Amino acid sequence: MIHKSQTRFETQNSSMMASLACLLLSTSLPTCTAATGTRMQSAAFAIFRPLVRSGFETTSTAVAFTSVTTSSEDDMPSVPLTPWYSDPELLRDRTHVLEGRGFDFSDSDNNDDNDSGRVLTPTMTEVLSRATSRIVPFQGGDVYVRRMIDSDEGSKTYEPLFLTYEECDPSWFSDEEGGVVSWLGQQSILEGDDEDGTGTMDYFAVDIPTSIEFDGGLPRSAGVEKGTVRNYGDSMPSRHHAALLATANGLLSFHRSHRYCAKCGSPTLQIKAGSARKCSSIVKNAKGRLKCGTSVYPRIDPAVIMLITSPCQQYALLGRKANWPMGRYSTLAGFVEVGETLEECVVRETLEESGVHVTPSSVRFAASQPWPFPRSMMVGFHAIAAHPDDGESSIHLPKIIVDPEEMEDVQWFHRDYILENGLVEGRGSSALDFTPDESEAEFHVPGPASLARLLITEWVRNND
Repeated sequence: MIHKSQTRFETQNSSMMASLACLLLSTSLPTCTAATGTRMQSAAFAIFRPLVRSGFETTSTAVAFTSVTTSSEDDMPSVPLTPWYSDPELLRDRTHVLEGRGFDFSDSDNNDDNDSGRVLTPTMTEVLSRATSRIVPFQGGDVYVRRMIDSDEGSKTYEPLFLTYEECDPSWFSDEEGGVVSWLGQQSILEGDDEDGTGTMDYFAVDIPTSIEFDGGLPRSAGVEKGTVRNYGDSMPSRHHAALLATANGLLSFHRSHRYCAKCGSPTLQIKAGSARKCSSIVKNAKGRLKCGTSVYPRIDPAVIMLITSPCQQYALLGRKANWPMGRYSTLAGFVEVGETLEECVVRETLEESGVHVTPSSVRFAASQPWPFPRSMMVGFHAIAAHPDDGESSIHLPKIIVDPEEMEDVQWFHRDYILENGLVEGRGSSALDFTPDESEAEFHVPGPASLARLLITEWVRNND
């Protein structure tokens, strides 16, 4: 449903507008005309902004410009940067960790009739116990991290709490309490650091059962904290660390929510080095007893995230949700629905959230990013808003009509405003519990962990 606000900018005072028009025309300004729901960066708009209320319907009333340049679809920016939470150098061939087609946990040879515990297969245990393997502990949905010493005073950088097999409690690697161990990937290492001669470092995540007490009380426990991966994402020292945590968070979330078979209701067990689960039961039917054996894999929900720019390419359409930290504005986004393409989703979601029509032929793929919070895949696009159908389309920004069920506010932001107030080193965050400072509470964009910031950055660079 598109909500139409009753409040709008009214141009009732002709003398005031005449003076404003003269001031505007005497200033070097962008080619699209300003209206309600915009952020301007010029001396002229210092007068104009007090009359503007963000998030309301823009009007067709605006000051005309004598020179207009409209960008073509060929001017759409490219995105050469690698998105956060992904690491092309992380090897994902898990063949060396697998042991046949069975479960990752099996009955121990030493188990007696009173011991129902199951332990990891010899193959997984052997790889886990290598000197070149590292394990990241999670518990209750939180990850353990270690605060690093940062050269920038007042800033904080965190890395995952990497443990060796010897530093872990053996109870973590038994499924008796519901423990989960997932292989995350491999990375090539320097020859001097290759203690096992494998040439690679293996990474695992272990989900410590909540019934087991663990507070990071290890020899290196100084600076150990725990929290959600999303809250630490911007503070990781590299995309390698961020990609490991993102992969771990998605896999462990999957295991927590699929402990029982959707087909027969029996318990499931992890398989394929923690990348899937399988029903463990044998069920009866009219022909006898059959093994259920239903396998389930992590679900990935595709979503589009798009930077919509004005026909003149000088403004970007950004919005915010009510539960976001104060001052945060980001690109629009939404989940793909059954039966539609990614490009169609861009057009639909933009219209639903802002009332702005997108030129379908302008939709261009930019980049994709894993966003496992808990299981999304963000597919990024650039697109251009359609010209307003007002008879003077070359001089007006497309009007915004905010649906309060979708967004709290949507505005057109000028490129210079974003550059000077949003894309500032050290400003902004992707965390939901982020506490902005005074300037960030006025305006900031998501941190470097988000694909939104990458899309915005590339647009600004290509229009510099």
